[in-house]
Amino acid sequence: MLTATIKGMLAHKLRAALTSLSIALGVAFLAGTLMLTDSMHRAFDQIFRELKAGTDVAVRTEAASDTGTAPTPVTDSLLPTVRSVDGVASAEGQVSGYALLTGVNGKPIQSGVGVTAGSSLSRDEDLRGALSLRSGRAPTRAGEVAINAGSATKGDIALGSRIKILFQGPAEEFTVVGIVQFAGEDDLGGATDAFFDTVTAQRVLGKTGVYDTIAVEAAPGVSEKALARRVSSALPAGIEAVTGKALAEEASAGLSKGLAIVNKALLVFAGVALFVGSFIIWNTFAMQVTQRTRELALLRAIGATRRQVMRNVLVEAFLFGLTASALGLGLGLGVARALPLVLSAFGLSLPTAAPQLQATTVLASLLVGTVVTLVAAIAPALRATRVLPVEALRDSTPGADRFSHRRLILGALVAGLGLAALFAGLFAGAGPIYIGIGVVGVILGVTTFAPLVARPLAAAIGWPLQARGVPGELARQNAMRNPKRTASTAMALVIGLSLVVSVSVFAASLKASIHDFLRGSTSADLYLLPTSAMAPSSPEGAQVVRGADGVALVSETSSGEARFAGGVAEFASLDPATVEKVVELGMTAGSIRDLGVDGVVVSKSKADAQHWKVGDLVPAQFGQTGKQSLRIEGIYSKKAYFDADYLISLQAHQKREPGFMASTAFVKVAPGANVKQVQDQVSELLAAEHPDTKVVDQAGYEKAEGASIDKLLGLVTVLLLLAVLIALLGIVNTLALSVFERTRELGLLRAVGMTRNQVRAMVRWESVVISVVGAALGAVLGVGLGIAMTQALADQGIESIAIPGTQLFASVVLAGVAGVLAAIGPARRAARVDVLRAVVTD
Repeated sequence: MLTATIKGMLAHKLRAALTSLSIALGVAFLAGTLMLTDSMHRAFDQIFRELKAGTDVAVRTEAASDTGTAPTPVTDSLLPTVRSVDGVASAEGQVSGYALLTGVNGKPIQSGVGVTAGSSLSRDEDLRGALSLRSGRAPTRAGEVAINAGSATKGDIALGSRIKILFQGPAEEFTVVGIVQFAGEDDLGGATDAFFDTVTAQRVLGKTGVYDTIAVEAAPGVSEKALARRVSSALPAGIEAVTGKALAEEASAGLSKGLAIVNKALLVFAGVALFVGSFIIWNTFAMQVTQRTRELALLRAIGATRRQVMRNVLVEAFLFGLTASALGLGLGLGVARALPLVLSAFGLSLPTAAPQLQATTVLASLLVGTVVTLVAAIAPALRATRVLPVEALRDSTPGADRFSHRRLILGALVAGLGLAALFAGLFAGAGPIYIGIGVVGVILGVTTFAPLVARPLAAAIGWPLQARGVPGELARQNAMRNPKRTASTAMALVIGLSLVVSVSVFAASLKASIHDFLRGSTSADLYLLPTSAMAPSSPEGAQVVRGADGVALVSETSSGEARFAGGVAEFASLDPATVEKVVELGMTAGSIRDLGVDGVVVSKSKADAQHWKVGDLVPAQFGQTGKQSLRIEGIYSKKAYFDADYLISLQAHQKREPGFMASTAFVKVAPGANVKQVQDQVSELLAAEHPDTKVVDQAGYEKAEGASIDKLLGLVTVLLLLAVLIALLGIVNTLALSVFERTRELGLLRAVGMTRNQVRAMVRWESVVISVVGAALGAVLGVGLGIAMTQALADQGIESIAIPGTQLFASVVLAGVAGVLAAIGPARRAARVDVLRAVVTD
């Protein structure tokens, strides 16, 4: 039986290749994602290990919370104490903060990852770790700076150049005296870096009299752990000493944790690709069982048991899965190299090391690919065991399925359970896992009863083809003949397109909500935004605008993260004296004007969930100031702009997180002033003094927000294209098997006068019908999922629903075009069918 299985696979090389490629692409995405994850972790471990190589011990304040906010700086008076500890060879204070470089043209050098750092450069070269001077020298006094080589290249900056650097406070000009690199690299993931002498760094970064950390080098013969214990014993309460190794591991782990969402998202896309591939495998094996009815019946007739027949099909599936998974591993290396390029094209630059194949990646890829293939082949294998020996005397021709009430009920039940899980995840807060289960359940439910609607849908879509003559009519009838096959082939395309459409609906609704908010909930004339969508800007930009002619009011906002009522949540900070003059908050209780440094305004949804009212105390914990209680001064209902459950004042934000950055500011123009003229004046002012901030009108704000949404939508669409590609391979596979199955039929058509061109046209039009059926079902399902996601986030400010009709129409048209392309190979093969061999086939 094993020999027969292997010979059967080798006898149909094209079928084996197409089936293997379908699952191989899904495994390639999975393997590539795992390799990329390992590569990023290895790269970050190496970077932080090298950067901290010169620091044996670091002295810092113990973190007040786990929100990721930098801890409170230590006083610089601790430095002499640390230097006096036995075993300390060298110790220097270090500070860092916001510092945005501008090029020789005065424009800011934007970072691909939003990191714009300024730091002190240690005098002791041993404490610099892997950071080294590529040219020039280290800055030693005010007015001097060293910059990373990547920024020098981007900004066309040479040694001796005078450049402006933007800080949280006023911008200043510096002379570039040094160009630095990190372990031989020009930058870290595209970040921009400026380095100053310690005194200058403290002044410009707002750290006068304090250090973020004190870096300590051990004397020869003293271990890191021993020195850390000695230094700790000399420190006051609340200050800790950690080893350089622990500091590097902590920094790497923190960044890896922040990138976990990227890894999970890529794994989700890999799962989608494998899910689509499983449909193709199931469909392929189902068609094989039908085509091999006589072969299986003969095996039964000569003594093969049902178990042996099932084993025959499953062994074939196992070999397919194992071979395809091995192929996918090889393709995964290419995916691992391509994914960083794709992410970088959408503004997410990540440092990576050379992809390496780990044992866990090999095991996971082979296991997942093989198991998915085996599971997809179970139903066809069970069907194969029901073939009777007497069927060896019959022709194996495809038949038509009759309407099945049982299939309808089962499909509706599975889809209903899927919807219940989906709504529980979206609306009841059951968690993301329920959303995934719900989406899979809905798709499986639709797949179950899809054959019941595939025939009328194919008839309606194929109706215009009657005008194409005999080829068009035959193509329509072929798609209608076996609705189960048409539906299962189309469902692979449905999955990919439904996800693309759902994300498109969500993005369009988000844009519409922003438009409606600007139209109805804000009276601002202009808006101040960061120049880079990836980074915040300095609050100093708003201060510059506040004094401009024609500006009546500037209301700033910012955001952060802290613990509220035991859970980590985002908060927004604002100016309580001016915010209601520019934004409609929908206060349902209390007043925003009463918000002081120890107050908070809570969203109505959060207040209802926690049974809070005005006057209640909310336990909070900030990164630098620790635990405290905030008094609820008001409750608001309109989250369209701030999208946060907690609002605090800018003064409260500054008190708890000194050095926070700005996000947006609303600007009202003085009565009688021309808005366009004021905008032009403010734009010139910002370009000259704070180019990290730009001013836009309402249309410009919508465009800026829409560009960010479109970039995210584009990234998701590109990543989902692999699933669509696999679906198109499924159409190719189905048509190729269908041509083999209908050899006699095609030969008879040729015998009665059909030309080769007509045969090719028939197969192409059949492919178009199947593709458009999949696109239509995918569009309907995607719109439903998109609306569900939008409604689930209604309390987060996404209050409008928009359906991108043009994009939906384009998706259907592109599906038809893709169907034509998918049919090229099968159509040519069908046209080459030998008439005499076909009519004598038995």
